[in-house]
Amino acid sequence: MDRVTVETIPAGIDSTIVERTIDSGFPLLMFPRRLEAAFEREVGADRCRQLAIGGLFGIVLYNLFLISDWLTAPDTFQTAVGLRLGIITPIGFLLIAALFLNPPVAVREFLVAAGAVILGGGSNLYLMLIGHSPHHDAQRQIIILIVLFITMVQRVRFWYAVAACLGCVAMHAVGLAMLPAYPFEFQVSANAVFGCAVILSIFASYVLEREMRMNFLLSLRGRLQRRDLDVESRRDPLTGLRNRRSLDEVIEVCNQCKAIGEELAIVLLDIDHFKAFNDTAGHQAGDVCLKRVAGIIQSELRDHVDAAFRFGGEEFILVLRGIDLPTAIKISERIRCAIEDAAIPHPALALGEVVTVSMGVASAIVSREVRVGAIISAADSALYAAKRNGRNQVSPRLPIADVVDMTDRKFRMK
Repeated sequence: MDRVTVETIPAGIDSTIVERTIDSGFPLLMFPRRLEAAFEREVGADRCRQLAIGGLFGIVLYNLFLISDWLTAPDTFQTAVGLRLGIITPIGFLLIAALFLNPPVAVREFLVAAGAVILGGGSNLYLMLIGHSPHHDAQRQIIILIVLFITMVQRVRFWYAVAACLGCVAMHAVGLAMLPAYPFEFQVSANAVFGCAVILSIFASYVLEREMRMNFLLSLRGRLQRRDLDVESRRDPLTGLRNRRSLDEVIEVCNQCKAIGEELAIVLLDIDHFKAFNDTAGHQAGDVCLKRVAGIIQSELRDHVDAAFRFGGEEFILVLRGIDLPTAIKISERIRCAIEDAAIPHPALALGEVVTVSMGVASAIVSREVRVGAIISAADSALYAAKRNGRNQVSPRLPIADVVDMTDRKFRMK
């Protein structure tokens, strides 16, 4: 019966781990394992689509360099057409298709980084080395575009981008070394400029990924804060039980079509002679009494199935799903006995008298004709019958005591 919200919070993630990660600054761009897994679950599908779109853009741009091939290296133009359109482009489409399968992060980032370096950079290096045109070395300039594509367009995860950029540096240096027309001094200068461009690109990659990860953490922190505020707004500040607002929401859920046909039990509980308790001992002592009674009630309910609400003043209401009337009565008797056994002194009664409760129970199968409000009214009538008959009892009563087996608890009538 937990309230379902549009904003989801990953399982196992709390404010502590989020705040600790924000404070650490995550300099290595890695979260703790649970948080990293949550991050990937949240961004993985969108990330694959983004990489696929970027890959299509990259293929188009890659093939546009056929114009450059035709102008600067006409002797290798036919080879360039066959290589670009006949080999690299089909392989690129296969890699993009693989992204739509939402592969694991390591596979996803490796495909993009390695594909760009090996297919894009490698093919251009090959065309540069086999050409004999005076301007065929212009192909080496394309490698810096590969670096920018990896770090700025695709925004490959930082460590994969570092590996890819180092590959591009090696490819650039080897390509220049294999060109006999370039003296050593020119190679050093060209490689230094290329290396500086790579360093700046890697730095930008680090900043972009860190901002993306920080935005995720801040978003998660906001969701956690809103959830906590949402929970608090549905809790009674004194007893810690759910309040009337939360009860109205549960009733609405139980009245919905998907809940029709479900057995639902309602229990109304009223602390006997509580006004006299407050008048005699004071409201502070009365608040302590309410807290103790609320704690006993909560401890006797099934986790995540039953719910207890402060109905107002000294009245509480229990919503028990999937429970028929005899079982609800036995559970109520168990709660009544637990409160009496707690032996909370009642200052307004005779010496030795303790706090007791009266309880009214009703149960029915929810239908279009029988709504939750009708069950609550029936439980209210049963509560007044318990008060009229002497208090400290459950109404209606069962003629025979029995053991009630629950999912995680046994209740025995005394």
